This record gives sequence, structure tokens and C-alpha cells, in this order.
Amino acid sequence: MKYEEIVQDIKIKILKGNWKVGEKLPSLRQLAQKYKTSRNTVVYSFRILKEEGYIFPISAVGYFVNKRKDSQINKQVKIILKNYYDAENKNSDIINFTSIAPFKRYLNNNFVSFLLDKQKLIHIEKETTISLISDLLEKEEIFIPESDIFITSSSQLTIEMIIRLLSNKNKLTIAISDPSHYSVINILDKLSKIKGIHLLEDGWDFKDFENILSSEKIDLVYVNPNYQDPSGICWSEEKKQYLLELSEKFDFYIIEEDNYSSLFFDKKLTSFKCLDRIGKERIFYIKDYSKLLGSLIGLTYVAVPDKFKEKFLMEKIVFSIENSKLQENIAYTFLQSEYFNFFLNKIRMDLKNKLNFLVKELKAVPELKIMNIPKGGFFIWLKLNRQIDEDLFYELCKNEGVLILPGYIFYKDERNNSKFRLSFATSSFLEIKNGIKKIKEVISFLKTVEKGENNEV
Repeated sequence: MKYEEIVQDIKIKILKGNWKVGEKLPSLRQLAQKYKTSRNTVVYSFRILKEEGYIFPISAVGYFVNKRKDSQINKQVKIILKNYYDAENKNSDIINFTSIAPFKRYLNNNFVSFLLDKQKLIHIEKETTISLISDLLEKEEIFIPESDIFITSSSQLTIEMIIRLLSNKNKLTIAISDPSHYSVINILDKLSKIKGIHLLEDGWDFKDFENILSSEKIDLVYVNPNYQDPSGICWSEEKKQYLLELSEKFDFYIIEEDNYSSLFFDKKLTSFKCLDRIGKERIFYIKDYSKLLGSLIGLTYVAVPDKFKEKFLMEKIVFSIENSKLQENIAYTFLQSEYFNFFLNKIRMDLKNKLNFLVKELKAVPELKIMNIPKGGFFIWLKLNRQIDEDLFYELCKNEGVLILPGYIFYKDERNNSKFRLSFATSSFLEIKNGIKKIKEVISFLKTVEKGENNEV
């Protein structure tokens, strides 16, 4: 998403010393022009940077680079920033298994120009976009009044609004999957108390969750049940239904983020929201199209339980959310056209073929265990043989030009779990083949080193 790009880019400039401590940052207007986005997006980016201690404001003057010790930058942030920087400045030799933009290769400049020209011909009201969203939801067997649907600017900001809506100034206790995406962990950790629930091949370990429910109050649950990031796992229908039953019994609400359910390979999956009971809604349903289509065709919306819609509208006013009209118009033009389903079909076929090829290559590396073969999406979750030094493995892969994300960044508490995520969203077949070959060479080297050290002992 655009604000994440801005945050990461400014962090990199500060960490690399391009902007010195005490130096004033460019104005909101200048940065909005530089990043080709709205002032509101830059404001939100500054808010995150301020909360993380990178910058500080001086009233009526501007924002300045804050003094920050290197020790304050944890291992997780360093790895993410380094991978981001390398991906943005990559050469042809770098193989990027971190990218999460499956549409990117299809949305070339000519097609984007076509969308830009087409959307200039019509003026799209927000109500029209919401009607389109309602129609798309009905195709997914989700029936929601249009008055319960709100367009927002990002899934992260929407999650924050929901938390503030329910918190009443008290810190909520929120249950999330263990592992979960690091951006979700970061935002929830600032605003709430997190409880991680072990994720099995078909959803949560309910023994784990029920043990927590028996001893403390859970206020909110966050899930993305279809092709979860980072694991690729899908919840079973039985577990979806059971979580809803528990939500009524123990009086908690559910945030469902459902960005990738359209990327199924064979069988179309249902969402939690399909099971929500009218008049007794428990689910805040979020879909962020920018995670599927990229920031240019960005559109995020949330379906709010009827009893909260007025409060949510107030939160939206307080947050002064006004997403880019250009992005919204382009998204509308694309989603209501025949091109959307055409590209979805192409991408589903492409991803399925690449996954089959990737699994075949991985099975030739006995030191890697495939934790789950996904039935859609573009993530695969792997476990490294514990005899291999995990940190050295990541570092050597990095040195060999293979970008991967370590598993411990997807957990609230850092741990040596020897798991990692590969994304095959934008990788070609040749890149997959060469990437796994380099990973295999790194493992062979580390095994040789370990064997030599044991012989010396």
C-alpha cells in the first residue's frame, strides 16, 4: 500500500543517514507530489513514523528527524527494511520471494493508461462504488445492506478504527493467529494486548483458544481465513462455524480480512461473513483490493455490524479519511469491467502452475519441510532443518541474491522456529528454479561447515 511505501522509504533514508538527526523533512505538499499521492496519505505515514520514534513534530513548523539509537531498531525491522530496499533497487540477479503483488506483471503502462483515459469519461459517486461492492459481495453469497459498507483508505487504518470503536479507552485483548502478518502484529501490539493462537492445517487449535477463554476475557479476534499470510492455510467450514458460536457464547467480535479468497485454484471458499446471522452480526469484514491489485488500483472497504455503523461513521470523521478519488475511480472502472475476471482467471492458472512447479523443486531439498501445500493464493510456509543455523541461512541467502522473509517476524515474540515464507506472486518459473537451486547450495554449504566444526571437536 502507498503509505507503507512512504513509511519504509523515509525509514531507509533516515537509517542510511540521508536525512540527519534534527533535519526538517520536506513539507506534506512536497512529499505528496514526490510520492504521487494525497496529503492525507502522507499525514498517516507521518503518524506511523512519529509513533515509532523516527520523527517528531514542531507546531506550525513541520516534522524533524528524531534522535534514535540503532539498538532501538529491532531485528525484525532491519530485515524488512533491508529486503524492501534491495527489492526496490534490485538488479537482474536478485530473486525476490517477498513480493506480494500478483497483478503487477499484468498491469503494464498501456493498460493503466487505458484505465486512466476511461475513468476520465465518467464521474463516479461514492454511492455508485458502494453499490458495486454490494453486487460483488452478493456474488460471494454475502448479503449486506449498502448502508453498512464504508470505503476507507487502508486495512491497517480500518483495523485501528475498529479497535478504537470497541475499546472505550480500555486496552482490548485480541486473539490472532500464530503466525500472522507482521504489519498486523505491529498495529495490534500498539493498541491492544495480543494473544497468539496456534494455527493448524485447518484453522485454529481450539484447545489452545478455549484455554485462554476459560481464564480471561477476549474482546476481539482477528483472522484472515482464506490463504492466510504467511502460512497459506484455509480454515475448514466447521471451524469457521465454531468460532462464530464461541463469539456469541463469550461475547467477542471478529475482524475478518479477506483479500485473497478470489485466488482459489480449484474450489471457491466461503468467508466467515457468509455465516454471520442477520440482526446478530459479529463480524467486521474487510477487503483491501490494493493488496491484490496494487496501490494504483487501491480500494479498501469494511462491512460493519449494523449496531456499530453510526459509531464507525464518527470514527471515520474523526480520522478525516478521504481516499484518493482517482484511485477509487480507477478501481471502479477496473472492477466493474470484464477485465477483472479475465485477469483473475489468468492469475489463478498462473499461480497454480507456479505452485506445482515450486513444490516439485522444494521436494528435491530434504532439509526443507513443506508445512502446508496451499489451495490458492501465493504463499508457501516452510520449515528448515533445525541442524541448519537459521540466521546464517537467511544471511547467506541474502548474499546469494535470494530474498525471503524469516518466520520469526510473523510472531509477536521472536523465536527460533526455523520457519520461513516464500511468496511466488511475481516469480517466473526460471526464477523459482534458480532461487531453490541457490537455497539448496546455501544449505549444502552450511552442512559442510557444521560437519567440519564437529570433526574439529
